[in-house]
Amino acid sequence: MTASVRARERSRDPRSDETLVRTCNRGGPGAAAAFDALYRRHKDYVLRVALRFAPDMDTALDVLQETFLQLLRKFPPSGDGIELTARLTTLLYPIARNAAIDARRRAARLPVDADVTPDDLAAAPEPDTHDLGELLAGLPDHQREVLTLRFVDGLTLDEVAQTLAIPLGTVKSRLHLGVARLRASPALKDYFAIE
Repeated sequence: MTASVRARERSRDPRSDETLVRTCNRGGPGAAAAFDALYRRHKDYVLRVALRFAPDMDTALDVLQETFLQLLRKFPPSGDGIELTARLTTLLYPIARNAAIDARRRAARLPVDADVTPDDLAAAPEPDTHDLGELLAGLPDHQREVLTLRFVDGLTLDEVAQTLAIPLGTVKSRLHLGVARLRASPALKDYFAIE
């Protein structure tokens, strides 16, 4: 069996997240394979979360690594293990989000490239207001985050509340305000205009 076939089989581990987490919690010979299965199953999700908050792909990849390192530290021998009371993504989301925000803050403190002049900035193209991503970027962070978790990640309202550790009523309010703000956007009306 080739290495690529073994890798594909490992990514399709039929065990549930709960079973894999229990195996990691016990430690021992099967723990590394269980953790590898968790990583392969959720790495794309963590990378998508990281890209929402990180300034670039390299930073997002660093966040991916940091997120799974933090998860690994929760398991024996260094940690006490974890108990899943919801989806594993509910645990991974805040780790990835916070790591990406920290990385963005660190990047903002780095010195600015001296080769960039004010004329270069003035010549930069205007952002496309018809890009839905740009419209979402115009929302306050807390509204954009709830909308993304709900409609992109497909979480229920209860799961969004649990992921963000906020009350359900706050989730509903942010969702309502975010949708209302998008509907009121002139660019969104142009985006969906029928010619």
